[in-house]
Amino acid sequence: MRCTKPVIAALNGAAVGVGMTLPLCCDMSVAAESAKVGFVFGKRGLTMECLSSYFLERCVGHKVAMELVLTGRVFAARDAPAGLFNYVLPAEQVMAKALALAEEICGTSPMSAMINRHLVIRHGHAASPEEAHLVESRSIKWVTGQADVREGIMSF
Repeated sequence: MRCTKPVIAALNGAAVGVGMTLPLCCDMSVAAESAKVGFVFGKRGLTMECLSSYFLERCVGHKVAMELVLTGRVFAARDAPAGLFNYVLPAEQVMAKALALAEEICGTSPMSAMINRHLVIRHGHAASPEEAHLVESRSIKWVTGQADVREGIMSF
């Protein structure tokens, strides 16, 4: 989570257990519609791992997260609840879409991408609106003196 670069997962096969918890930690994910996915911990006598207890609820909501974890159901990515993946596509399009997202991100300021990523991760749910505003205000004040902002304004 301390990575300074955006991370995109491309799932093009079976992803159960850690195969699903690692993509939850990624900033975006693209899955093949036929990929078999699931949070099967309970069926194996295991517990959640790799921050899945932190991210799953944020992705799909409380009740859906509880259903996915408590049933241990395995399902095709095409049947995934909203929020689990950014895109669900035919298998042959998964990697191209993940790379297109990466290319689109590369068209933005690296400094902005890093700071915005951390604002969402570190302050999104944990902060009150007032706390988030203060952190955002400090961030925007700092970046306005950086070269990326000058270049961005000139390109606009």
